[in-house]
Amino acid sequence: MKAIKFSQALQIIHPEYVYLRLKPSNGIRNNNTHKLARVIASLYKNAVASVRKEEEKVIRVLGKELAVPTAVSYSLPAKVAYMIYIEKQKVEFYFILPRQHLTFLREKLGDVWPGLTIEEVQVLPVFGEGAARYYLSYAKEDALSLAVDRRSNDWLTSSLNTIEGMEEGDRASVLINLMPTSQFSWRSSYRATIEKVRHGMPVDRDKMGTGYLLRMVVSMLTGLAATVSEVLGGERKESAANPFEGLLHRLNGGGRISEATERKATAPIVNTQLVVLSESVDVLRQRNTARSLSQSFDTVSGDNSLVPRPFRGTTRYTDYLLHGATVNKMGDEECSNFLALAGRDLLDRYDFIDKVETQETEVPADLQQGVMRIGDNRFRGNDQPAYLSNDSEYKNLTLVLIGPTRAGKSTLIGNLSHDAIAAGECVVIFDYVKNCELSSEVSALFPPAKTLTIDCGNIKTMQGLGYNEVGSSADPFIQYDNAKKQTTQLMTLINSINADDTRLSAKMERYLTSAALVVFVSTGSIRDVFGVLQDHEVRHKFINIVPASQVENLAEYIGSLRELDEYKEVKVKEDGVTKSYPELIGTKEHLITGVIDRLNKLKANTYMEMMLKKSTVGNIDLAKKLQKNQLITIRMPETMFSTDGERDVYTTYWITKLWLALQARGQQVPDRNKLTKVNIVFDELYQVQNTEKFLTGILSRLAKFGAKPIISCHYLNQLRYIREELRSANASYMLISGCDKKNYAELKDELAPFELEDLLKLPRFRSMNLIKNKTGYARFITTLPKPIQ
Repeated sequence: MKAIKFSQALQIIHPEYVYLRLKPSNGIRNNNTHKLARVIASLYKNAVASVRKEEEKVIRVLGKELAVPTAVSYSLPAKVAYMIYIEKQKVEFYFILPRQHLTFLREKLGDVWPGLTIEEVQVLPVFGEGAARYYLSYAKEDALSLAVDRRSNDWLTSSLNTIEGMEEGDRASVLINLMPTSQFSWRSSYRATIEKVRHGMPVDRDKMGTGYLLRMVVSMLTGLAATVSEVLGGERKESAANPFEGLLHRLNGGGRISEATERKATAPIVNTQLVVLSESVDVLRQRNTARSLSQSFDTVSGDNSLVPRPFRGTTRYTDYLLHGATVNKMGDEECSNFLALAGRDLLDRYDFIDKVETQETEVPADLQQGVMRIGDNRFRGNDQPAYLSNDSEYKNLTLVLIGPTRAGKSTLIGNLSHDAIAAGECVVIFDYVKNCELSSEVSALFPPAKTLTIDCGNIKTMQGLGYNEVGSSADPFIQYDNAKKQTTQLMTLINSINADDTRLSAKMERYLTSAALVVFVSTGSIRDVFGVLQDHEVRHKFINIVPASQVENLAEYIGSLRELDEYKEVKVKEDGVTKSYPELIGTKEHLITGVIDRLNKLKANTYMEMMLKKSTVGNIDLAKKLQKNQLITIRMPETMFSTDGERDVYTTYWITKLWLALQARGQQVPDRNKLTKVNIVFDELYQVQNTEKFLTGILSRLAKFGAKPIISCHYLNQLRYIREELRSANASYMLISGCDKKNYAELKDELAPFELEDLLKLPRFRSMNLIKNKTGYARFITTLPKPIQ
């Protein structure tokens, strides 16, 4: 058999350690850190469990095959350490974890401290040889417990008070070294100590100290006095006073044990070393800082206490045992005193502590992939991509972008548009703000072949006023239905042309409807509709050309139009007899005064008047354009309008035209799955009230036609009409940093667990999101996508 070297036969595996920096948040609570101590205690493996067979060889012995290991490995025990690093203007929290348990322990850290951010670092702050060092040792035997109170944060608060006495350049640290250990002999050791307490014996840890020797002497004298009393009196009487018992009682601290000590009997035990370090150019201040940190441990004194002693060993962070420092056997609840992070109070007091400004929540799995990306979410130190839902039922639901001026809404719209076009979708931008900078910026992201610009301010390319998208049909019913649809949109447009927020009277609406149906059924224009109402010759011209197949459908409406005819009586002599005949001479304009008033207001805007005069023959067919993968921008610069009312009427026309185009497309492409998704962007919708009103009425229906509204505003209260409808339409919301607190109040219940403070403290270009997904609503914070270069 070939000889094997001992180093090959037995391999010693040293644990590899990872350094993690913990970033606390305002929501941190230290109520459950004892669970972390329990997890650390559970990492213990005995010597047998630490040995693993790496190689083995089969040999024959007495005719039987036996597997004999030829190479084994032994894993050295691993520890966990927690470190708090302190400077005048910096406090950092670190964990030192064995890599083999990294995933498990990292998950437990997140469970104990929800909202925690964890990041891996390569190095930890190192202290020089001249630093002041102390270790903390139990004053009494291990069985006696420190004070424990999960509701208290006194130790960490007291430790951070040290900052007050520090100067720039000073550094300090507390290192808690936690070594999993066997629980085997703990019970017997515990019982031995408790028996000493019950019998009045001293339980000092230092068996050579003056205090311990004094207690032993008094204990012996007490026992001797009791024996003498029994001998002289024949028996010890209960009422007999022993002169040494009171003294012994006081020296041993009362002779009773606390509930914490009682619970320690069955608690998981962790071998713990506590080391304090301080470094400063001023030797006196260096020593005072170290002492101050050491004294902070007095806050957890109970049946036991911690006594500082000079530490002359080294503090290599990856050493399993810090040689020269006493090992204290601590229960999980005792360890929880020191496994503490700064919460809201301390973070407010020491505002320089690097922290998570807002709570962290996880992005649901179904929102971590999709088409329209809304940024990256930071959760427990890891970045998660976040998208709007791409679920077939939810992808067309409304998105509301809320943020102040220059908050990043335009950039976000550009990114969303880019994602949509890249995915084969269509984007329509209604741009009526200032000089249409938004649509210009977004258009610049795409090649000309992917953009269609409808420049309403260009007289050369101006569209005619009309709803040409519905087209015409040889089928009488479809043609009549098309006329009805155009009439409905025209009525919406006309009713939007008013200053006192009133509709036309029922009678005037009947005349307008009648004129529109008679004109549209014969493929006439909006200009013809007004001609039919005002001019008796035009009126009868269109009545006469009504197709025979539509006469029955339009009989009632034709009758209404005839009511507008104005006649005068003409007398004619025939065969010497004077006869009277009615002669059609004009229109009873008093019956349509409201319509004419609105027409005059419509024509008050030059661009609208020119569109009214222009034929729709050369118009773009929006129904077909919406089915293409492209960006469509409808540009209406503010210079086109003298008043906000004029602009509102103009945008109302385009939204009614777009809605009709979506309906027409739905007829042309009956299969809903084949409809190209259309994302319709309304920037600052609140500026055009009638457009907002119209959108409110169709909001819940748009999704069925493959359209997704994207609405931006400064705050929700600006949306006077559509705000309530957004809730019932399952809208998603993005509250961008800088939002007014009223926005939070509007969505307070839905945004929980986020609080107002989380919104107010959002860093620039961050967004608090309430996004519809498969399980309801997801709440998380994202860093907005960077501008596309």
